[in-house]
Amino acid sequence: MRSVTIIKALFTGGIRKRTSSLSMIVFLAMLPTVVFAGVSDREVAVGDLLPAQVLELKDGNRFNVPSGEGVTVVLFWATWSPRSAPALELWHRFSAAYPDEPLRVVTVNSEKDGLGSTDRAAIDSYVEENGVTLPVHIDEGLVLFNTYAVKAVPTVFFLDRIGKVLYRYAGFPTSAPLDLQEELEIRLGLRKRQTDQEAASRGKLAYQPKNNGLLYYNMAVQLKKKGFPMKARQRLLKALERDPEYLDPLLALEEDFFAEGRTPDSEKALGVFLLDNGFTELSKRYSGGR
Repeated sequence: MRSVTIIKALFTGGIRKRTSSLSMIVFLAMLPTVVFAGVSDREVAVGDLLPAQVLELKDGNRFNVPSGEGVTVVLFWATWSPRSAPALELWHRFSAAYPDEPLRVVTVNSEKDGLGSTDRAAIDSYVEENGVTLPVHIDEGLVLFNTYAVKAVPTVFFLDRIGKVLYRYAGFPTSAPLDLQEELEIRLGLRKRQTDQEAASRGKLAYQPKNNGLLYYNMAVQLKKKGFPMKARQRLLKALERDPEYLDPLLALEEDFFAEGRTPDSEKALGVFLLDNGFTELSKRYSGGR
């Protein structure tokens, strides 16, 4: 990459010695941070320059990241992540909605570090069952997952034509479709960035939890961050009790119970947990309530 070449030149005499130390420092500060595969132990931030990749796709084709023009979207997902399905569906819709724009989308399955035949079969089934027609790269050894320093699945990145990070969005909360569409259209030059007042007005269109459901959900989030997972679960149940139509608490419980993968045993555990706490109908979604 150009920035790497310039940096090397600075230390091999490629730039004349008369360049002052101060000028050199200022010049280096203006360059984007280059993130190399396998050495990033921090969160990849907007403005970082990610290394170019040629991804082998599940169908045998190849995909260049970045694509060299417009916006390249990289979506990390996994079969065990309950929010990956709606994230994939959303990017299918976006990909179809902007056929004439310089937009390319690739999805990266980040299942686990080592993949066996059972894992590969599960990925194949998931792709077929969810109608995934976007390009799919199987991230062997989680190489790309680690290069991008992904902390949650799903996570999506917007890259410019040279691989600089334009935007990063982790998770898939209720507001995700609006948030992602707005940022995508801004990056494609289809709309201007909203003012704070306009953004606040738009927020009123999203689902508004009732009866303090959001309060208990936020309490659960904070308790989990502080290392109290069992107390966090109880607050999530309280949020569901206060507003049964509010889906974020249930999705958070799924993420908790399916942290090691969505299996018959983990589904049963969640079903039993809901049943034991009085959510009889809700528990029927899972094997433990059947």
